[in-house]
Amino acid sequence: MNIVTPFKKSVLVTTLCILLFVVLSCSSDDNSKDEEEGPRGNCIENGALTTVVGNHGHALDVTKQDIINGTTKTYNLEGSAGHMHMLTITTENFTSLKTNNAITIATSTNAGHAHAITIGCTE
Repeated sequence: MNIVTPFKKSVLVTTLCILLFVVLSCSSDDNSKDEEEGPRGNCIENGALTTVVGNHGHALDVTKQDIINGTTKTYNLEGSAGHMHMLTITTENFTSLKTNNAITIATSTNAGHAHAITIGCTE
């Protein structure tokens, strides 16, 4: 019987998150509509829009004030999932959000997995 240990599962999920980040960051399509339009939304005026890859009840609220403050902050993403993941948004990440550029960050690993989080700006 092949049993996937929590460590192996964690390594697999972390690797998948990194690959997802690379794929989303490095588009080979120079004519894509998103690239032509540039940054989308406005984080300072409208707040952040978050996407949790593989979500099963986690919640993340990055407020307009967090973005304006721009200081490194760690968030707890437990939500209704029954276990928590931590996510740290750095000063550099907040600078990207202030200029309306989306970021993708991996959470901490817990319960044998991690999540990739994309934070963009609400239009």
